[in-house]
Amino acid sequence: MRLPAFILFFLYATLSSLSAEYREDVFLFCLKPGQDPLTISREAGEFHSGIDELDHYLNSNSILDIEPWLQHTTPNEHSGDIYLNRIYRIYLRESKAHIRDQLRDELSSFPFIHSAEKEPIHKPVYTPNDPQYSQQWFLPQIQADDAWNFWDVGGGDLPGDQDVILASVDTGVDFDHEDLIDNIWNNLGEDANANGVTLLYENGSWIYDPGDINGQDEDGNGYVDDLIGWDCAGYSGLQDNIPSPPSGVSNGGTWAHGTHVAGLLSATSNNNTGIASVGFNCSIMSVKVSTGEQSYPYITHGYDGILYAARAGYHNDNFTIINNSWGGIGYNQYEQTVIDVVHDDYGAVVVAAAGNGDDWDLGTDEFAHYPSSYEHVISVCAMGGGDNWNHWATYHESVDLSSPGEGIRSTKINNGYTSWSGSSMASPIAAGTIGLLRSFNMDWTNEMLETMILATADPVIYELNTEEYLQGKLGTGRVDALRSLSTDLFPRFELIGSDFYLPNDASGIVSAGDAVEVMVILLNDEGWGTAVNITGILSADSDEISIQNPTMNFDDAFPGMPIVNDSSPYMVELSPTILSGEYEFILTLTANEFDGIGYEADFGFILIVDEEIQLLLGDINGDESINILDIVMVANYTLGQAEFTDEQIQTADLNGDGTINILDIVQIINIVLDS
Repeated sequence: MRLPAFILFFLYATLSSLSAEYREDVFLFCLKPGQDPLTISREAGEFHSGIDELDHYLNSNSILDIEPWLQHTTPNEHSGDIYLNRIYRIYLRESKAHIRDQLRDELSSFPFIHSAEKEPIHKPVYTPNDPQYSQQWFLPQIQADDAWNFWDVGGGDLPGDQDVILASVDTGVDFDHEDLIDNIWNNLGEDANANGVTLLYENGSWIYDPGDINGQDEDGNGYVDDLIGWDCAGYSGLQDNIPSPPSGVSNGGTWAHGTHVAGLLSATSNNNTGIASVGFNCSIMSVKVSTGEQSYPYITHGYDGILYAARAGYHNDNFTIINNSWGGIGYNQYEQTVIDVVHDDYGAVVVAAAGNGDDWDLGTDEFAHYPSSYEHVISVCAMGGGDNWNHWATYHESVDLSSPGEGIRSTKINNGYTSWSGSSMASPIAAGTIGLLRSFNMDWTNEMLETMILATADPVIYELNTEEYLQGKLGTGRVDALRSLSTDLFPRFELIGSDFYLPNDASGIVSAGDAVEVMVILLNDEGWGTAVNITGILSADSDEISIQNPTMNFDDAFPGMPIVNDSSPYMVELSPTILSGEYEFILTLTANEFDGIGYEADFGFILIVDEEIQLLLGDINGDESINILDIVMVANYTLGQAEFTDEQIQTADLNGDGTINILDIVQIINIVLDS
């Protein structure tokens, strides 16, 4: 599907190159870990940061402004040498924008600077679609209807769980929408009056509970009175606790993007109103990350929003599933650091739209797109009806999952509904499914959810979309709610060690022509699933290595239990012509296979092959000849007047009786005489 030019013009600035996807008026820099964070002030028009060299740079280059890139960081939030509280954004005057790279490079050369980066432009990635498709065709497509049957809905047991937090990091959420209000997250960590809510219905309107607004940060997450979420951008750059779209904007325009996403995450279901959602009864956290300064609501504070959502969930003894239906084509190491922190430190699941194809005039629909292509992010590609990729959505090797993304019905501002298309819609459908899976398995970690949502995706998409260039680039399959809920948690193995035994060689040195017994020890991690029907297939990276029994079955393993094949090792034969060096073995382990779903992992280990040392018996001094010097050396050794190495002892024991004496000297003399 190619988009009409007038829609593209309305939604996106025309961008003709990769470099145009970076902001021209700003760049970012990071201090080295040993450098204290800056204390920035401005007096008489001059900046003061506590570093003289930096002050001179800022003032001599007429820098417009400097600020922390992220507003609520802590000293221990870092990945490697990049600390989030040491990253800053520099604003350039319009007259200086054309030398942005020069100014960035100059700053990078200072000894206290870790690095400096261009800041990518991020935009919501959706396309409004006028034609109305069948309402919510995507729910049966991903088998959400069948997945809900795991709950007794008729008996009042609703799918989903209010303790499962799904964040719309976007343009804000119209939180009092009739189909969202019952599922809006109430931050009970900020429930100062302990009445169990932070939203109240009063005089015909939904309002913040006055008893909870006290200017305090009760839950300790660094944000004051964040009762339902946070506005990381404000309408003109000021943060506050009202994460809604600005008043007076179009009900169905781009400002409604975050509300549309919220409905797909978890619109209230089974309430005789509007639409249903795969998340059904999970909580929606609103995180607004767009300003209105440029008429079009670009995503200006996306990573502030990701960090807020992760930290807010963490400080409520939970973790957040964070949806990001936006992105761009510029990589930035600081953005990756934010993702690392929220994933590793705060346990969040991060989901992002893979993009809407060639909106950037790259000449292809295949490219990396961020944040979806970062590590620790589930990248979601949009599919049409019948699991068809309809030649418009971004595909790439970094895509993890496919999800419906055409004609998707959801909420808009002021109690409305509309159908849009885009990976912006595909991403929250996938995130909502992860929320449903989490509500069914409240003890699962983010890594468990990520593993199982990808492993249970339906690979039918590759049977239907057979173009060679798509293979492996639409993710593991189309997200499937029923398969994810009906599949037991996989095991997760770690290779503890490998061992090699030479049954025919007591030297312990692996050499050409040897037979080798290979044993492995793997551990099924505590807390993961029981491993059943375990098979290990061993392969080697050389034709000079022959594995006689490459396939082996292991006993089932409960969590925390090891598996080992010491009683039945792999039998390996090395060719007589194999060269010395390191050779890699790969053990492919499979388990829990059923109905096309199963655990699989590869483990590598190294076998070192040494050159076999050919000893010339009688050649004590190693000159490759046997003569009078060797006789003298053995005689001195027997008289206690010389010491031998282990190798010399082997070459001197000609009769192999384990001792060196006159009999060995006689044999050496005979060899010399015969020669």
